[in-house]
Amino acid sequence: MPKSLSARVYIALVIVSGLLLLGDAVLNAHSLPAARFLVLLGLAVVAARLRIKLPGLTGVMSVNLPFVLLACALTGTPEALIVGFVSTFAQCLPRERGKLNVVQIAFNCCALTLAVGAARWIFASPEITSLVAAPPLRLAFAAGVYFLANTVMVSTVISLTESASVLKTWTEMFQLSFVYLVASAGAAGLTLVGHEVAWQALLALFPIMLGIYQSYRRYFASAAPGTIANPALEHSSAAAGAHI
Repeated sequence: MPKSLSARVYIALVIVSGLLLLGDAVLNAHSLPAARFLVLLGLAVVAARLRIKLPGLTGVMSVNLPFVLLACALTGTPEALIVGFVSTFAQCLPRERGKLNVVQIAFNCCALTLAVGAARWIFASPEITSLVAAPPLRLAFAAGVYFLANTVMVSTVISLTESASVLKTWTEMFQLSFVYLVASAGAAGLTLVGHEVAWQALLALFPIMLGIYQSYRRYFASAAPGTIANPALEHSSAAAGAHI
């Protein structure tokens, strides 16, 4: 837990806001069990565990973003929030026992829940739909909102706990994850082309993301390790966003 009072207040605000959003959506949901939702949830969780160490950041990147974005497009708000929350929780679980940071995991999960909520609102908004009828284009817009919301929240908390500049931290995250954001949004958008999205199409995305994971893993493995201002709280770049 950071020593700064402002950082503590900010972290608490994000955690409470994320839990309230998720709780309200789930409590007001009409029905959750659905084959498409379960497939997306399972794929997102498995992809979240495919983590890549990032150079220049004390964190990791996972390849679950396309499935989170598709949850925003193909399911309701409660399902999308659950996919985001649960897959982020799976990503944050350490590989070794005894290293569980409850505050870090809570912030990561709730920050991404808020980002997913923003993306889902953009995609399903009647006003946006009237202006951008094509689902793939609307999903690209929603992916940009997701990226901005997630990275801004994390850049802010890092600036409150360390002397690092918000803009500098955000720029580092942008440089490392923007290309992956575009690739993920493109892959998810292609799945939406057509009148019906079958679960087989969702499964076909996984080997593609596995290939991207292997490519990024090889590339980043050869990069020199480093950190951003040595933050006190470990932060990780998840999909196309970032977490403490």
